[in-house]
Amino acid sequence: MYRLGGRRGLLAQRTPAPTPLTHGIPGIHTGIQGVPIHERSIVADPQAASPFYNGRIPPEIRNLLFATVLAELTIPDPSREYPPHVRRPGFTGPFTMNVAFLLTCRRIYLETYHLPPLLATHVFWHGPPSGPPALRSQFRDHQGHAPEKQYFARLAPWQLQFVKEVKLFTQMYWLDESFPAMCASGVLPAVVERLRISVRRGDWWYNERNHPFFINPHRGGHLEQYREDIAREERGEIIPWADGGWGAALQRLPALEELEIEFETSVNRKEELKIVVHRALRWKFPMGKRGVLSNKGLGMALHEWQSETESFCVFTVKWKLVENAK
Repeated sequence: MYRLGGRRGLLAQRTPAPTPLTHGIPGIHTGIQGVPIHERSIVADPQAASPFYNGRIPPEIRNLLFATVLAELTIPDPSREYPPHVRRPGFTGPFTMNVAFLLTCRRIYLETYHLPPLLATHVFWHGPPSGPPALRSQFRDHQGHAPEKQYFARLAPWQLQFVKEVKLFTQMYWLDESFPAMCASGVLPAVVERLRISVRRGDWWYNERNHPFFINPHRGGHLEQYREDIAREERGEIIPWADGGWGAALQRLPALEELEIEFETSVNRKEELKIVVHRALRWKFPMGKRGVLSNKGLGMALHEWQSETESFCVFTVKWKLVENAK
């Protein structure tokens, strides 16, 4: 993991914290004093002899190359892998990033300083025991949003402006009971445009009992209320959005333009979950005067994956901001 700081204010490498907040975000921190490096009145060498800047590579291609160099990767090391109950496609272990590239020269730094917070995966697990092992001891309160609060407090204000996407692995009790409070708290950066939520097989209410699947953004986590709302919908009634429901809480994220939810279960319960997901396609999340988040024209995607012992299916649904929709 790397940080911006040190006596010279340059990029410095450090060893990973013993209990990282999530997966560790390389290149992000972190207690910077004074003027940020990119705002300092230091003239950058034009680097005219460099193939990046001698006119042979168009700027748009150069930007793609820089983003590729700084893309996250997971080191294929069995000792760093997440436990089986945590591992998911794309999330098999801590991410790392080649932020030493920013040290190449000041001109490259000025063109890439924003990429670590922009490209990093800002991911959180709720409750913490459902995530990487270090979270269990670091965050003993399974409610609340302490991981997000501590994590984003480490970023400088200018870094927060580049946090456009947040990923949540969340159990249903946290989504119903704690997510609304997190949105109201302002702990997430105000510029977040995309929110990705994953509900894994073990995250559903009483999954260990093969309880019926249900997810209710209107009122929260009671099966009886969910069934009442289904009956209302079948009668052609409009289901109200309760102020305390997690669906209404989304409008407290002022820049949110897209919501994505992954609904996961074991393959043998795919058809049962499919019914729930089809109902979710009709959700229209209120976003105040900005409009609604709607799935219209987007449908859903289905993919399956195999762990060491089980087969899973995942339905992915997106809702995008539609202005002044009715």
